[in-house]
Amino acid sequence: MSEAVAVLSQPRHNNGLQREAEPKEVEENPQSIGLTDQESPLAWKAGKKCPNIAAMLVFRFLAGFFGAPTVTNSGGSLTDIWAQSHRSVPLALFSAASFLGPVIAPTIGGFLSEYTPWQWNFWLVLIIAGAVYLAMFLCLPETYQPKLLRDKQRAQGSKVERKDIKSELYTNLTRPWMMLFQEPILFSLSLYMALIYGILYLDFTAYPFVYGQSRGWSSGIAGLSFLGIAVGMAIATVSSGYINRIHGHYVHKLGGPHPEARLPHLIILSWLIPLGLFWFAWTASPPTHWISGIIAGVPFGLGLVPLFLGITSYLTDCYGKYSASALAANAVLRSLFGAAFPLFSRQMYERLGTAWATSLLGFLALSMTPLPWVFYRFGPNLRALSKYHLQTMQAEQEANEKAPNR
Repeated sequence: MSEAVAVLSQPRHNNGLQREAEPKEVEENPQSIGLTDQESPLAWKAGKKCPNIAAMLVFRFLAGFFGAPTVTNSGGSLTDIWAQSHRSVPLALFSAASFLGPVIAPTIGGFLSEYTPWQWNFWLVLIIAGAVYLAMFLCLPETYQPKLLRDKQRAQGSKVERKDIKSELYTNLTRPWMMLFQEPILFSLSLYMALIYGILYLDFTAYPFVYGQSRGWSSGIAGLSFLGIAVGMAIATVSSGYINRIHGHYVHKLGGPHPEARLPHLIILSWLIPLGLFWFAWTASPPTHWISGIIAGVPFGLGLVPLFLGITSYLTDCYGKYSASALAANAVLRSLFGAAFPLFSRQMYERLGTAWATSLLGFLALSMTPLPWVFYRFGPNLRALSKYHLQTMQAEQEANEKAPNR
C-alpha cells in the first residue's frame, strides 16, 4: 500500500489521537483496519474490522458525513446563545477546544502506540466521542430562533406555516456554496483560514517526520513536539478576555458594533504565524538545540486562535441571519484544506528539506497576513457591495422599526 493511501486513512476532522500509528498500522495490518473519527462513534464501531482499505475509507466518509453538523453548526449555536458584545470568550474557548484536541492528541497517541496494542488508539477515541455524544443528546438545547418560534406557536395552538421541505433542503445545501463564491469577503477570509488550517494539519504529519528523521525520536517523544503549539493556543485562550476589551474599545471608536471592530488586534497578531513557521524552518534540525523548534510553535499557536476567533466573529457580525451558512462554507473549505495538505507533506519535506519546506508554508502564510488590515481599512466599502450583508442590515432595520410598536 502506498504511503499516500495510508495517509488518506487519517481522520479528516478534529481528531489526531491515532495519527502517530495509523499509516504504519494500515500498511502492516490491512486485514485489521480500525475506523477512527471523532465525529461519528457508530460509524467507528461499524468499521472497526474493515476487511480492506477501501472499506475503511468508505466508513471514514460516513463518519465525517454524519458528524459534519457538529463542525458546521457550532458557530451558529454560539451566536444564538451569546450577544454580540459577549461572544469573544465563548468563541475563544470553542476555537481552543477545536485546535487543542488535534494538537495534544498525537502526544497521547504516540505513547499509546508504543506501550499498548495499536487498537487502543481507536478504542480510546471511540469511548471519549461516545460519552460526548451522549452528553450532547441529553443536555444540549435547541438554539435556532425560527425553530424555537415554531415550537412556541405549536404549544400555544397557533397556526404554523408549513414549509416546503424540499425547497428548504435545497436552500440549506446550496446557499453556503453560493455565498462562498459570490461573496468576496467570505471567500478571501475563508481562504485565509483554510490555508492556516491546512498548515496546522500538515504539521501533524511533518513534525513527527522532522523530529523522527533528524533526531531519531520515537513516536511518543516526537508527539511532544506539538506542546509548543498547544502552549501558544492556551495563552491565546486565557487572553480572550483582553480581546473582548479591545473589541469594546473599537466599538466605541468606530461609532457602533461594526464588524471591523473584530480586526484591529489581528493586524499585529497575524504576523506571529509566519514568524513561527520561519523560526521552525531554520531551527528544527541539528545542530540547533531541539527546544528551539518546539518553542517556535508558541507564536504559531498564539496567532492561530485569535485569527480564527476574529474571522469567525467578523463573518458572524457581517452576515447576521446568514452567518450559519457563511460559517458552514468556511468550515467546509478549511476542512478540504485540512484533508489535502497532509497528503503531500512528507514528500515535500523529503524533497525540499525541513528549512525550505517550512519556509514555503511561511511565505504562503505571509502573503495572506495583510488581510486583517485590508478588511479593517476597506471593510465598510466591501460590505456595501455584499448582497447578503445588505439583506441582513435591512432585516435588522425592519426589526428595530417594529420593536417600539409591540
